[in-house]
Amino acid sequence: NRDRLELYALHKQAISGDAPENLACQTAAERAKFQAWRGKSGVRMEEAMQLYLQEADRQIRVYGMSGTSSLPQTPQSTPAIDGGNDSSFAAASQPRGLAAIPLLCAAASESRQAYLRRLAQTTTPNSWWSRQEALCAVPHTFGALPETMLLKTAALVEYVSLSCDGVIPLPAAVVQSFLWPFHNVLLCVWMGLIVVLTAFTAAWDILQTLIWGSRRTGLSLSGIWNDQVVWSAQSVNVLTESHQPLTARVVGLLVLPYTVLVTLSRMPPSELVASVAYAALLGFTWWYWVIVLPWMTWMLLCAATVSGSCFAMIELAGV
Repeated sequence: NRDRLELYALHKQAISGDAPENLACQTAAERAKFQAWRGKSGVRMEEAMQLYLQEADRQIRVYGMSGTSSLPQTPQSTPAIDGGNDSSFAAASQPRGLAAIPLLCAAASESRQAYLRRLAQTTTPNSWWSRQEALCAVPHTFGALPETMLLKTAALVEYVSLSCDGVIPLPAAVVQSFLWPFHNVLLCVWMGLIVVLTAFTAAWDILQTLIWGSRRTGLSLSGIWNDQVVWSAQSVNVLTESHQPLTARVVGLLVLPYTVLVTLSRMPPSELVASVAYAALLGFTWWYWVIVLPWMTWMLLCAATVSGSCFAMIELAGV
């Protein structure tokens, strides 16, 4: 329970900042969550995100991936306290795709040995990838198609890993070692896709708000900037941090131009002009985003093929 509270507190501090002074907690669980969050007061949101990632990585190493169902999940908007009624605890409006990036980074840090142990405890119907869904659009809609294609591919890789025993004339651990880099690559490509899709969703929301007005769309330019644009840029910076797995850093470097685009867009003092500049710059650079993601995916999959072959030979040799 202490570990779960630690993750909860860091997660809340990372997305909502300091806890309010008082809260009428109705249960002991609510009081424990609130006190854990209050204990992180003063920690910068960026630092809390890094600490959350490190703690999630530690718990994955300690408990294994099979125990992650007990860890805090990443819903579309994270409530401050389950069942809380205080208006100061309004759910954060951070898009759930971006909120999932720290968890996906932690998953991408999973070692080969931990990956093999997790697969040994996993059944095909309960595979991890088969339970994932699109995070940047409503699942099973056209907007979710890019993520759905990636998730289907990753689920197929995991299915082969889980069902290879007795089908492929090689030990299961050898096949799984070969496919382990593909698992990590697809995780990191998913993170890059989340950033790009959120960036273009923000541009679309800006255009709708400029044309139809905030009252009709229910959106505000400041809200779009704070909840989507700025968070997307911060997520890119998270991917490029030195403690992240190599594949995540490669993806972060490839989408790093987005942070430059956001910086340039924010130079005008007017929020209206900045919003127009953001949408225009993203529109002018569409070719980069259309080219870079497929190229990045192809290059990383080629690298995964080479590294996976090496890991398979290591496993086959019993090293």
